[in-house]
Amino acid sequence: MVKQTRASKQIGDFGEGLVTYALIRKGFEVACVDHVGADLIAEKNGSRFAISVKTRLFKSASKESLAFVVEKQHLNKLEYFAQQFGMIPLFALTICIADETGIHLLMSRTDHIREQLPEVKHGYALRFAKTTRQKLFEQPFIDYSLWAQETIGEKDFV
Repeated sequence: MVKQTRASKQIGDFGEGLVTYALIRKGFEVACVDHVGADLIAEKNGSRFAISVKTRLFKSASKESLAFVVEKQHLNKLEYFAQQFGMIPLFALTICIADETGIHLLMSRTDHIREQLPEVKHGYALRFAKTTRQKLFEQPFIDYSLWAQETIGEKDFV
């Protein structure tokens, strides 16, 4: 099988679309931007947010640790963009876990990430193991959404 060289970008675009969908459902106006540090801008009731979206896909039978490091350098870029345009910086993480047939979306302000998540070498750790994730979802600084029990057809159109 030939590896799709654009798959990473396509998954990233999907994550941005999913965040856009969630924000629209919450009553926000959303605009896509292509700028260092930010992917989306959202506004509701006079509050404006600069949003960076990261998306992780854990393929079937993946041996990877279900963890994500929110890099300090990435937060710095987002916060600089937000400051330039008078917005609140917001980080969004879309996690697709094929074996669990679900897509998780976590959103948080960057100041809360810096204050509340454990610091690691290059950033802040979001631990997503089955044993720890419920505690993460319940944190007051995390906005959590879930699309569960996805079904992907198995026909290849032949």
